[in-house]
Amino acid sequence: VHFDGDDCEEERFQEDAETGTRTAAVGAPVKPTSSIKWGLVLSILCGDAFCNFADGVFIGAALSLCDMTTALVIIGVTLYHEIGQELADYFLLTQHAGLTPFKALLLNFASGLTVVLGGLVVLAASVSNMAIGVILSIASGVYLHIACCECLPRVSAVVTTSKERLLSMVIFVV
Repeated sequence: VHFDGDDCEEERFQEDAETGTRTAAVGAPVKPTSSIKWGLVLSILCGDAFCNFADGVFIGAALSLCDMTTALVIIGVTLYHEIGQELADYFLLTQHAGLTPFKALLLNFASGLTVVLGGLVVLAASVSNMAIGVILSIASGVYLHIACCECLPRVSAVVTTSKERLLSMVIFVV
């Protein structure tokens, strides 16, 4: 007896008498077997939300402390940076974390709204330069951590000569 309304095991699968293999019956309800890696989803979204919040702080600080031309340049550079970041997050969420495209877009959009929150916090509150510096330092630390722990090992696995290894380290430091 199935309490969740599913068909019996025998009705959902057909067994081949010659080979003994079981296949899903035509039209039978079969539950999807894809699993979502929630740990990966949460780490991507939390990191992205904090990065977006820091970007909002950066934009808010630019709007309040710089002239309009400089502030617009900073906004443009931040948008340019975020296009690649959000695309990478989307592909990680769909290809590696197991989310559907709609869920990935929805959650990525929700984490992207923290940029507005960061900007509003800086513009609405009297946040000290020290606090802005601390938030931006933490955000840059996140990027350094990703570069050191994720990117450098992958580069190291690809490079084959000492010259390539030295070049990759110089590019990383610069």
